[in-house]
Amino acid sequence: MKFVKPVTFVLMALAAGFSVWSVSIGKPTSVGAFLFFSAWLVSPYLVLSAALILQSAKGRSAFHRLLVAAVVTVGGVLLLADVMFWHKDAQGAIAMLMVPIFQGAAYVVLLLIAIWVSRNPRR
Repeated sequence: MKFVKPVTFVLMALAAGFSVWSVSIGKPTSVGAFLFFSAWLVSPYLVLSAALILQSAKGRSAFHRLLVAAVVTVGGVLLLADVMFWHKDAQGAIAMLMVPIFQGAAYVVLLLIAIWVSRNPRR
């Protein structure tokens, strides 16, 4: 159980690095565009990290929160890889902009499900 928190944060750091790298692969037209896309794609990992740190400070750092953050992180990387490499499309930049929105929605839904399941264990 002790290794889950560091592994989750390492996954988020690697995912943020992959996000920045994928922006550079997309060859943005200016430094401003690169910074905007990079900041936008890294923002879910910053929010997830802040949420986990705040929950940990309040003494509520539970396994299910870390697991949901890890699942959302891996899902975001897979979705970004799908948009950038596996299913290239002319609307790839628009799809890239949607990845953090999907990650936020997935985090909220999965966290609510995980909290509900942890409060209502099978009998």
